[in-house]
Amino acid sequence: MKWLIALLVVLAALAGAFWYAMLDAAAPAQAEGQFDLAGYRALVANDAAETLPTEVRVEFVGASTAPSFATEAGAFGPESAIVYTAFQIVAPGGTTVLDGAVDAETAEAMGAGEFDAASYQRVLDAAAQAQHVLITHEHLDHVMAVARHPDPAALAPRLLLTRAQLERLPQHAPDGQLAPEIADAPPADFTTPQRIAPGVVAHATPGHTPGSIVVYARTAAREYLLIGDIVWMMSNIDTLRGRPRLIRWRLPEVDPDRPAVLRQIRALHDLREANPELIILPAHDEPYLRRLVGDGALIDGFAATALENAESTDAAAPAP
Repeated sequence: MKWLIALLVVLAALAGAFWYAMLDAAAPAQAEGQFDLAGYRALVANDAAETLPTEVRVEFVGASTAPSFATEAGAFGPESAIVYTAFQIVAPGGTTVLDGAVDAETAEAMGAGEFDAASYQRVLDAAAQAQHVLITHEHLDHVMAVARHPDPAALAPRLLLTRAQLERLPQHAPDGQLAPEIADAPPADFTTPQRIAPGVVAHATPGHTPGSIVVYARTAAREYLLIGDIVWMMSNIDTLRGRPRLIRWRLPEVDPDRPAVLRQIRALHDLREANPELIILPAHDEPYLRRLVGDGALIDGFAATALENAESTDAAAPAP
């Protein structure tokens, strides 16, 4: 009998450990004050219609797969299709580029199954000609067209990076050193939502990383909320489940403030329920992003742009 009791204790301990590591990632029942959609709308409410963004575009720079249980706690279905992306908000007064995706070296190191060199070159070119360049957060698969840009002097005047982002970018730069032009860029402060261009607002949302932000964009026809890696897949928002703790143990730089991420997932779920017209854009969910392309809500491939003036008087960039 003693051996049976001991066995049951061991099994219970293993079950508890499995639950803790793989299943325990439920968002809280409520989470107020995470995203101020009304505030974002108010900041751009007076922007003239002719100045608003006309479209949101995406570059699919690389692709890979991940076990479903790694992207969503408790999911044990087919592998998740992952893409590495950058986004471009196109407006009459200039473009905003969000994120820098991966370069060839990083894609290979990460084991990405696909890398599109032409797509990455378009991201580099667009960043050097954009009115503004931002990153949703400071992880390696979102920053390479910034941290390793071949023309930092052209890029630097366009950058709107927070202090937390600038502090962590050097680890992704060649030899751990940012180009002086980028390292010396004045930090932006998005602690409170800031209008950075007509129809475009940036807001700090730390959790997935200390420097995480979201970007709201309003066109004449649609509203978008670009959320970076708060979730990797839209199913996280649907099921109200975050990434398992196993990911945090394997990748310590992911979700250092896990409770904040779970609150944000709850808030995104509720925001989507209350505003079904709002298009939420996570960075990596390939099937979902491809469906938006098919529906015409997102355009595949960056627009070619003439050199834009980062000093535009209508840029409304936040003061350093």
